[in-house]
Amino acid sequence: MAAEIKTVKSLCNRCGLNTNHHVRFNHSVSDSCDTPDGESIVDWGSTYTFLECCGCSDVSIRRHDWCSEWDHGSYDETFYPPRVSRRKPSYFESLSEEYRSLLGEIYTALQADSRQLAMMGARAVIDLFILRKVGDQGDFAKGMAKLEQDGYIGKLDKDIIKAAIDAGHAASHRAHIPSSKELTAVMDIIENLLQHDRLAASAETLRKHTPARTPRSSSKKETP
Repeated sequence: MAAEIKTVKSLCNRCGLNTNHHVRFNHSVSDSCDTPDGESIVDWGSTYTFLECCGCSDVSIRRHDWCSEWDHGSYDETFYPPRVSRRKPSYFESLSEEYRSLLGEIYTALQADSRQLAMMGARAVIDLFILRKVGDQGDFAKGMAKLEQDGYIGKLDKDIIKAAIDAGHAASHRAHIPSSKELTAVMDIIENLLQHDRLAASAETLRKHTPARTPRSSSKKETP
């Protein structure tokens, strides 16, 4: 009788959910050394686990690092490839190459928890949006004013986008490391901006291909 395959819960990048994973293979390595005073020994090691999602069959490797000097039962956990912290929006592939290239690097930075790089990238996306829509206006404030003037954004949108730009500026020039919450808010702003722009273009295309409504004919009774 075949041995029962062990399963564990883990986040699946492809499913985007915490799913059951088959444990296909385990491999452990360890080592030890004397402490500087020579009075005790420090042990450490790593366990590599080959996981396969029970739903989509996506595979990954989980690494557990442990050390005898850490609190009992504690360990560091790392995944290869890294777990996706934010999935690409459904409309990603319909964006222009310039946007896809920038956003792709931002999502890669998010996976690596490189929050400063991700925030700088978010600012670059907004700068690109301004350039593509209204051209180089000389500075950010004038660019935002032109976007509002030409109807691309509203007053509330402008205030929200300015907050994202300020966060990106702080990451670039003042070594500010944004929190996960701040970064999530900025990514929401960026993705909503691009989605609204894409929907506006789709609506314009729809209007062009929708037949005009035929006016109703009115018949008047002749008076004798």
